[in-house]
Amino acid sequence: MKKHQSDAKTVLNQLGRLSGFLTDLDTHASKEDCFDFPLKIIQKTMKFDVSVLYKVSNVIENWLILEVVKILDPKNLRLDLKEGRKLRLFLDNRDKRYVNEVSAFLDKRISTFNVPGMGSDIIGYVYLPESFGGAYLFGGDFCGHESSIKDYEVAGVEIMCNFLSTILLKTQFEQQAEYDTLTGLFNSGKIKQKLEVILKRFERKPLASACIAMGDIDFFKKVNDTYGHIQGDMVLKKVGDILSTSMRGVFDVAGRYGGEEFLLIFDETDEADAFQIIERLRKTIEETKFEKADKTGKILDNEFLRITMSFGISKFSKAAGINIATDWISQADSALYESKQNGRNRTTLFKGH
Repeated sequence: MKKHQSDAKTVLNQLGRLSGFLTDLDTHASKEDCFDFPLKIIQKTMKFDVSVLYKVSNVIENWLILEVVKILDPKNLRLDLKEGRKLRLFLDNRDKRYVNEVSAFLDKRISTFNVPGMGSDIIGYVYLPESFGGAYLFGGDFCGHESSIKDYEVAGVEIMCNFLSTILLKTQFEQQAEYDTLTGLFNSGKIKQKLEVILKRFERKPLASACIAMGDIDFFKKVNDTYGHIQGDMVLKKVGDILSTSMRGVFDVAGRYGGEEFLLIFDETDEADAFQIIERLRKTIEETKFEKADKTGKILDNEFLRITMSFGISKFSKAAGINIATDWISQADSALYESKQNGRNRTTLFKGH
C-alpha cells in the first residue's frame, strides 16, 4: 500500500497561505502555535497518516531527549506518540521507529529514510538558539509499506522549516525587546511606555481614572544571600507567574520594573477597586508555597519558602502634579515605602492627592 499521492499545485498553494498565516500571527502567540498550520499541511495536504511536532528538550551524552508537543493522528496509528510524552533516543544505535528524528537532529536538515510502518518518513529541523528555547523537529509518518515521498514534498517541508525558523527568530527578538526573560512580564522600558500611553489619553480625557501599584518582594536580598541566586530567580519567576495569571480579568498590565520591583497598571479603575484587587493578590502570594532549591538548583522535596510582598497604590490626578510617568511612579513608590516602614506585607494608598 502506497501513501495517497498529494498534488504539487495544492501543496504550493498551501505554502503560500502559510507565509501569510505566519506573517499575521500575533507576536504574543506561543512558539508551538506557529506549527498548527504546517502540521495540517503535512497531514491533510501531503496525505501523511500522522504529523507530529517535537521539542528538543536536551542532549545528555549519547541520548537525545524529545518532547512530543503536538500530534495529528486521527486514526490512532502511533500510540507511542502522545502529547507531553518524552522520548529518550540513543544517538548511536538508532531505533528504527525514530531513525528520521535522530538523523534530522544530527544533520540539521530534512531526513526521509523509509521505515515502513515504524517511524516518521519525513522529519524537518527548525533551528532556534538555546537562549530562545532550543530547536524543534516536525514532520509526517506514513504507516503503510511504501512511502513514495515526492521531491516536492521534501522541498515543501524544507520551505516550511525555513519559514518557521525565520518567523520564530523574529518573534523571539521582538518579545525579547518587550519582555523580561525571567518573569515573562513586560520589561521596564515597555511598562513605562504603556504608562505614557495612558497619560497621553488623559490629555484628551482629563476626567478618566486609572491607578498604578508598585510592588516589592519583602526581604528579597535575604533570599539571595541565604539560598543563592538560583533560588532568587525561582521566586521572581513564580511571582511573575502569579501576576500573569492575575492579569486575566483583574488588571490590565504588569511589568518587572527592576530587580524585585513590579509595576501594575489598572486602567479605568478607582482607588477602592485597585486596593481590593491588590489585597487579594498580596494574600495569594502570602499563601503560595514557593519551592525551595539547593544552590545547584535541585528542587528539595517538601521544603518551601514563605514569600510576601508590599504594595503602594497611586491614582492619577492632575491636581497632584502628575505630568510625566516618573511623577506617577514616584507617588506609588512613596506609598510602597510607607508599607515597608509599617511592617511590610501590606498595601498603602498614596495620600498626597
